[in-house]
Formats: sequence, C-alpha cells, structure tokens
Amino acid sequence: MPIRKLLILSHAAMIVTPIIVIALIMFLLYVVLSGNTALHSGHWWGNAQGENVELFNRLKKTASIEQEKLFDASFVHSISEKLEMEEANLVIRKGNELIYTSDNLKKISNNDVPSFGDEDFRPIPVRVENEHYSVMQYDFYFQDGMEGSIFILENSPSFVTSARVFFPVLFLSLILTLVCTNVLLSYFMSKRILQPVKQLSSAADNISKGDFDFTIRPKGKDELNKLIRTFDNMRLQLKESLELRDKYEHNRRELVANISHDLKTPITSIIGYVEGIQDGVANTAEKQKQYFDTIHSKATYINQLIEELSLLSKLDVNRESFHFEVVNVTAFMDDYLREIEDDLEEKGIQLVFQHMDVESNVFIDRNKMIRVIQNIVYNSVKYIERTPGRITISLTDREEMIEVCISDNGKGVPEEELASIFTRFYRVDPSRSTSGSGLGLAIASQIIQVHGGSIWAENIQTGGLRVYFTLQKVKDDGNE
Repeated sequence: MPIRKLLILSHAAMIVTPIIVIALIMFLLYVVLSGNTALHSGHWWGNAQGENVELFNRLKKTASIEQEKLFDASFVHSISEKLEMEEANLVIRKGNELIYTSDNLKKISNNDVPSFGDEDFRPIPVRVENEHYSVMQYDFYFQDGMEGSIFILENSPSFVTSARVFFPVLFLSLILTLVCTNVLLSYFMSKRILQPVKQLSSAADNISKGDFDFTIRPKGKDELNKLIRTFDNMRLQLKESLELRDKYEHNRRELVANISHDLKTPITSIIGYVEGIQDGVANTAEKQKQYFDTIHSKATYINQLIEELSLLSKLDVNRESFHFEVVNVTAFMDDYLREIEDDLEEKGIQLVFQHMDVESNVFIDRNKMIRVIQNIVYNSVKYIERTPGRITISLTDREEMIEVCISDNGKGVPEEELASIFTRFYRVDPSRSTSGSGLGLAIASQIIQVHGGSIWAENIQTGGLRVYFTLQKVKDDGNE
C-alpha cells in the first residue's frame, strides 16, 4: 500500500480511536451516574430462575384458585421468607393499595412498582429507595372485581455495583488501549519508513567507499521501495559505467602504446633516410630517388594511420556523419569492384564477383560502405602469398538482410584468434608492422554496426579466410 494512504489511515485511526474511547467512557458514565436502569434489558440483571420461579408460579396459582390465602399472613409470610433466602422480596397489591410487602421493603409505595397491565414475560428493572431490583409481575382480578398484582423483586445491584467498583480499572484500560494504539501505529509506520531509509543509507555508504558488489531488494510496492529499485538500478548503471570507463582507459593506454609503436618505426626510417641524404650517402640520382620513394611511402603510411585513427575516434563517439540513401546492392558492388579490378590484377590477384541475380535495395552510406569493402579486400591482399591470388565477393539474399561474403585464398587466421581480427591494431603477423595499421577491420566493424548489420569471419578448410557482413534490405515502402 502506498505510504501516503498508510499515513492517512494512521492519522485517521489516531483521531477516530480517541473519539470512540471518549464516547464509550461518556456512555458508561451516563449509565453509572444517572442510574437510568431503563436502558438495561433483563440480560443485565439475569432472568429469574430456580426457587424464585417455583414460588412465583405457586403464587400465580394461588391468585387464580385460592385468593383468600393472599390475605393469610402466615401463608404469605412463609412465602416471603423463602424468597428472602433467595435474595428476593414479595409485594401484593389490591387496587392501589399494597396489602403485603416483605420486611426489606417497608418504605415501598405503589408508585415504585409497575402499573396494572405492565406485566412482561421477563423481569423488568425498577429502582426502590436507590436500590435496584428486577421485577416479576403477575396481574389478576380479585373476586370482588378489583385489580390485583403480585410482584417478586429480586435484588440486582450487581451491574451498578460492579460498574462502580471496576469503572476506574475500565477507564485506565481504555486509556491504556488508546496509548498502545498510538504507540503501535507510530512504531509500525516508523518501521515501514525507516527500514527502507536504512537500506538506502547503507547502500549509499557502500557506494561512497567504491563498493558496488551488493544488492538491495525492495520488500513492497510503496514509494520508498520504488526508490530502492531505482537506486539499485542506478547502482548497476554506475557500476557498468565505471567498468566501461576502466575498459576505455585500458584501451586508451593500449591505443597510445600501439600508436607510439606504429609511428616510431616509420618516423625512425624517415629520419634515417633524411640524414643519409644530408650526409651525402645517397650520392647518385638513383639512390636519392630510392631514398625519396621510401620517405614518401613511410609518410603516406603515417598519414593513413592518422586518418584511420581520426575516423575510428569519431565512430567511437558517434560524431562521424553518415549520408544514407537507397542503393541497389548488386549495381553498387559491381561498380566499385570494376574500379579496383585493375589494381588487384597488377598485384597478381584475380577478383570474382558472384551475385546470383540478387537485385535488392539496401540503405547505406556509399562512401562508408566503399571504405568497408576496401579495408576487407586490401586486408586480404596483404596476406595472400600464393600465386595466383584470388578474392571472391558474393551476395546472398537472406530474407530481410543481404549477406556479403569476401573470401580469399591466403593463409587464413589461427582459429583461436578469429574473434580478435576486428580488434584495433590486431595483426596476424605482428612483426609486419608496416604492412598495415591494424585498424582496417575495426573500422569496417564499426561502420557495419552503424548500418544495423553484423560482421564475422571464418577460416576456409582449404586455406584462406571468409569475412561476412550483413546489410538491411529496403522494403517496398522504402523503409528498412
């Protein structure tokens, strides 16, 4: 239950409970102090039973059959004595005159007992001389036609006496109940609120110490437990962000180390050749041309490395702009491969394009996709050592995707390193540091991810490597 509702109910209980308690106390005070016994039923006073009932029935029979005995003092007195033993008293009335009253009721008058015709099937309460009785009444007619009544008054002070005796205890019990109600409500409400607060405080303390390996579990669905769930999600996100930061920091250090290594070798070569020219070692035109060509090659490699690093850093932070358009994948691939076909032939590599009548459209950035194909193809060229070399590019329709496969007949990649070829600065042969920057396939992987596809590689059993990537097809309505 929401804390807001709990607080409302708690405050309502704290207000309603005192009202109920005060109302009950006032009612009991009214009953006890006013002595208004008319409010009580015979259940308070107890129903007449046992010997009193037998005597009452005997008197009723006497009134019906032998009325003259009601005037016999010895008979009536014997009945009265028996009633007194049962804490009851006898009253006989004729007309408006009480013709007999027990010794305990000498001051009773006709006004103290019920009127003729008020008899009931159960005793009714009356008050005589500030004493309380329950009355059994039997009405009849004397032989001369006058109204008559027989009353048996049982002593019944138990309720009032008990109430007066035990009222202070009852009052204190009610006050104690009121206090306990408020204390318990306050305790449970504070526990309901403070327990989640303690959890959050402990969790915050752990986080301040750099400890993220813990879990706080909510135990309800109220606002504070929702806050606990949100806090735990924040902890997980913060933990992941710190782990990612550490990973990036590790990659940054590795990147700096790799860049330093990749730049140091060509720069050292350039400095060496420049010093050779300055010192006159290159003393012929042919040798000078050789030195200049080498310097140009090393500078070109450095420039290429810088460009690739710049592109990769932009891809990492999603700052490289892409210009997507709908392109026929077969025509696009065919046009680009024709451009590089002659260059590959000069390197002794045959280029084969297999599309099997795939005529689907894809949504791509032309320049970025050319960069992907170029990086994969020329990565294969570097590691093809057999003659003739062969690179095959094929297209396959995979329902919602177009699968592009670029395979070669080079030496392949060790099986345990296949998953690493799309990692930055990875080289099959690290000693060949000038054969490439080791960034080409990493850049290709990043670009394919932006296109919503996936990229992977596998070895060919007969030798060589296959690199696959997928592109999303454009539906008939022009959407991906």
